[in-house]
Amino acid sequence: MSMSRIETPSERAYSRVALVSLTLAVVGVGLAIWGFVSGIDATLNGAGAISTSIVIFYVGSAVLFVALVLAIIGLVRSESKMVPTVALAVCLIPIAAIIVIALADRR
Repeated sequence: MSMSRIETPSERAYSRVALVSLTLAVVGVGLAIWGFVSGIDATLNGAGAISTSIVIFYVGSAVLFVALVLAIIGLVRSESKMVPTVALAVCLIPIAAIIVIALADRR
């Protein structure tokens, strides 16, 4: 009597949702910061229309929102919590930057 073994696929250290979330978070932070800084630069230099900077900032914010939702989904679904937690932290960088800027302005 021989017993057959069922092989299970090896567990990954991350889920695809978490990896997509981390990638979107990095891209979203880059777009949001780039739009913010170029908007401030265009305003201070009087370069004219800053509509492109505003659009870039809003696109970055939308990408960050999607990454935040995906990070939460990855955190709930995945057995490994490291990559979704890092993605969540990266998504929250712009919020922390806004709080730091607001507190620095009060001084």
